[in-house]
Amino acid sequence: MLREEDWLELEALLAGTEAYSANQSIETDAPAFFLTSGWACLARRLGDGRRQLLSFILPGDGVGFDLLTRAQPSVEVLALTPLKVRQAKPALPPLSERLGRVFAGAAAAQQGRLLDQVVRLGRQTAYERMAHLLLELHGRLMEVGEARPDGFHMPVKQEVLADALGLSLVHVNRTLQHLRRDGLIEVRGAQVTLLDRSALEAAANQRP
Repeated sequence: MLREEDWLELEALLAGTEAYSANQSIETDAPAFFLTSGWACLARRLGDGRRQLLSFILPGDGVGFDLLTRAQPSVEVLALTPLKVRQAKPALPPLSERLGRVFAGAAAAQQGRLLDQVVRLGRQTAYERMAHLLLELHGRLMEVGEARPDGFHMPVKQEVLADALGLSLVHVNRTLQHLRRDGLIEVRGAQVTLLDRSALEAAANQRP
């Protein structure tokens, strides 16, 4: 957990606030940044326009500070909703040992989520994929105070979930309905409620 002096050190590394509109790509040569509000993603587009979401970027996440999120020609950073970001200064000074560990931990967590995404797409059923992703989003949002204990606000359409999970839009809709019928979740507009967390974890085939 960051202490007050860590926050002061981090604040000294940051420049001004930038805003992006929904569906706007953030240029690959843009400075590294922390997302302060909104949802974004790392995505890879195919030549025919199809898109695969590699990772969601949520409030509190940093982009451009590690190899996985650093600018790459084949991967775009896309705003899924209106965003506000705090950009890093062009030349970052050496970090303190504690803050360095925080950055290293964030990079390791991002790598872990990418591995989860590989397993989701490669081995899990649509039902397992959806359950696993909803649990991941809820857990990440809880860490930064952006979720309720039993649910969260999900401001993206089902098309985005389809691109994240490698499913058709129809399959996403059917899978959400299946989870509802089984009493695991409730979805009202953009509000997702986890009705039975232990059953959802079992459906996601999560390791203990």
